[in-house]
Amino acid sequence: MIERVIWHQKHDGVDSVVFAFDMKPLYEKKNMSYERLLSNEEKAARLDGRIDYFVECPFVDSIAGIEAEAFIEKILVGIFHAKYIVVGTDFHFGYKRRGTADMLKKYSETYGYEVEVIGKKQYQGREISSTYIKEELKKGNSALVDELLGYSYEKFKE
Repeated sequence: MIERVIWHQKHDGVDSVVFAFDMKPLYEKKNMSYERLLSNEEKAARLDGRIDYFVECPFVDSIAGIEAEAFIEKILVGIFHAKYIVVGTDFHFGYKRRGTADMLKKYSETYGYEVEVIGKKQYQGREISSTYIKEELKKGNSALVDELLGYSYEKFKE
């Protein structure tokens, strides 16, 4: 997905923004452990020099309570002035995760942006996901982790 964001930056002359929800507040509120592949700082370092802006939005009550349509209008269009929105097939947003890629497409003409939905890549019949990668990390399969990520995880973590 990030490669498509960068592509639009280069070919369409728009600022490239990666917007990610930081789910840590939600996990803390529910007293659940929060495991992720990269810290905020590591994500920013990985994207440094490749994109214009990295925005990590804490998933707090005020964000979780925004209706999906309002999220499109106020945040994606109002704050970020989105012209191209690139999401994965399983992307959800807004109150109770009611917003979907199809909803983004539905409102694209109203707000003047284009939507691209990127399917998950597969490895030997399994979708590549953070859960899959974390499983392989726990097993010590660093070569497979690097292949799934497309970069050296351990080298990046150093």
